[in-house]
Amino acid sequence: MVDHIAFLSKGGVGTSTLISNLSAALVEAGFRVLQIGCSLNGDSCDILNGGISIPTVWDQYVKQGAITFDSVVTRSFKDIYCIELGSPQGGQGSSGTAQALDLLLEQDLISSLFPDFVLYDISGDRSSATVQTLRQKIDLHRIFAVTTADFKSLHFVNSIMAGLETREYSYVPVPFGGLIPNGISSSFEESFIADFAKHTGAHRLGKVPRSLIVRQCELYGKTVIEASPLSNQSYFYRRLANQIADESRALT
Repeated sequence: MVDHIAFLSKGGVGTSTLISNLSAALVEAGFRVLQIGCSLNGDSCDILNGGISIPTVWDQYVKQGAITFDSVVTRSFKDIYCIELGSPQGGQGSSGTAQALDLLLEQDLISSLFPDFVLYDISGDRSSATVQTLRQKIDLHRIFAVTTADFKSLHFVNSIMAGLETREYSYVPVPFGGLIPNGISSSFEESFIADFAKHTGAHRLGKVPRSLIVRQCELYGKTVIEASPLSNQSYFYRRLANQIADESRALT
């Protein structure tokens, strides 16, 4: 069974870097992985591709009037498949996401890759609408919220969790997989998120600490898993990937 997983966050908390390292850790463990960037910027997969942006679905559709496998699917580090949805000129938020997804589904491009995991990178103010779009069109299995200990980030996560319990998501019965603390630099920040999780009843996965090595690897256009596989930081990404894979097995 393909495990379709959405990762949501307020913009600027390092979600794309985290997901790219998760993709690298999962494929390193023997899984077939497809990463789909859902942001308007189309830059989710850059560090899986040597720091070079890949053509978006909308780029190719506008240029060619159609899309093909070779025009929108990029094979990156250790054969991770990457797709960037992008957006129409001027950006149309979730409606643009819906149209780009329709283009992929019409060509059956996602299932044709036979992935074990499809990871959707969703961040920013339109995250809720994008999740609803995904759920209408794809059998989305879990939602994870990536957060720092910053109040605005946790406030965003709280709004997502509230939406899952109200009419906003009444037709979207997707399990909330839990919180992923990212960029944690102190025990105080870790305890702050732990307290939030306790009061909201949210499951909390292993933290990913803040580390200079992440930025250093990004300067080379690489994930930590690729550029510094024996580092302590790689251990945290692998541990998180193992947690997600174990939970996936438990769902089957």
